Amino acid sequence: MRGQYIRSARAKKRCNHAHSRPTLCCGVPRIFLTAPLSYGAVAFHLGQCKKLLRYVKLATSSMPTGDPWLSSPDDPATVPVPLPVIIVSVEGPYTEQDRKLWTFLLHAVWDELGEKVIHEIPIREITRIFRDLRGRHHTDWIWESAERLADTRVRWIRTEGDKRYKGVGHLFSAETEDERREGGTLRFNFPPLLVPILKDPRRFARLRTHFLIELSGKYSVTLYELLESVANKEVPELRASVEELRQWLKVPEGKLLRWQDLRRYVLEPAVRQINDNPTGAGFRVRMKVVKESRAITGVVFEVLKTKERQAFDAKLKDQEKQLHLFGVRLKTDTYAKGKAAAPGWDIYVLEAEWKEWGAQQKDWPPQNPDGAVIGFCRKRGRYPGTR
Repeated sequence: MRGQYIRSARAKKRCNHAHSRPTLCCGVPRIFLTAPLSYGAVAFHLGQCKKLLRYVKLATSSMPTGDPWLSSPDDPATVPVPLPVIIVSVEGPYTEQDRKLWTFLLHAVWDELGEKVIHEIPIREITRIFRDLRGRHHTDWIWESAERLADTRVRWIRTEGDKRYKGVGHLFSAETEDERREGGTLRFNFPPLLVPILKDPRRFARLRTHFLIELSGKYSVTLYELLESVANKEVPELRASVEELRQWLKVPEGKLLRWQDLRRYVLEPAVRQINDNPTGAGFRVRMKVVKESRAITGVVFEVLKTKERQAFDAKLKDQEKQLHLFGVRLKTDTYAKGKAAAPGWDIYVLEAEWKEWGAQQKDWPPQNPDGAVIGFCRKRGRYPGTR
């Protein structure tokens, strides 16, 4: 029964081989088409479409991985969440539990974002996941959390082409049956204006959904999210002054003013939780203090990925490269120039062949893809081709 809430099937458009310009083929951008084509060219075209579809289905940097409904160390459930440079502020009664629920629901309906306005999940299914990971048996907290999420305001910044947009809205909307909530359905949505940057965040932290749910305490949850934001940097370190750290972790004003107290009651328990389960987190963390003279002025957190995490990230990068291979966009007049450079050849066949060749190169994509593909066509133009 959960299948209908986990993955939504996408209808594939029928392949039409009579077009003379790039369109949609098999549900993905057509990479080469002219009419008529020989049997061999059609077979090659179908093979390319199948290969591209396979790449599109792979997990990329801006897509979740794993199954939010099934905890598996071999296939961790992860979801990209925009960084503060995109989600610039979240204001309201936004608790640790609310952040867990919001992240889980975002992962659970990811495939529906942009396709459905309202999402529906049986409350007992949500309860099952949180009961298994956190031992919460009652269901009232789900609606209480949904109410707080609906009262939370979010501001964001979005870039589209040369334009920059700023937006504001509530983080969540929800409704459920007034009676028998335990056996009911949670109907909810994310702000439509926010969906594009949730679906394709350009800068994000990849959160491990189940590990996040298992954490206890707002400081542990926040520190984990902060560490994930730097985990994939060239130098995976989080540096902060003591005051910045207090602000990021939202330590109440006037509380834990002494460094010894902040370290003992906030930082050390949070670091210990993460290091107690490096397989779940995907890393260990090492904390170092920064001193000026004898005063402690800041903290450096060093993220040390596990071997399993390193292998997982390497696999993601390889998959991203394959998708990026087909993501190169050429100018409109490049096709005409390429066709002139290789008379008798199908320009879209050459484009696909060039991209296949590019997959084997270290420096891909080239800085000038239009010039590169024209040069490729010029070399092919030395040999006879068929239209």
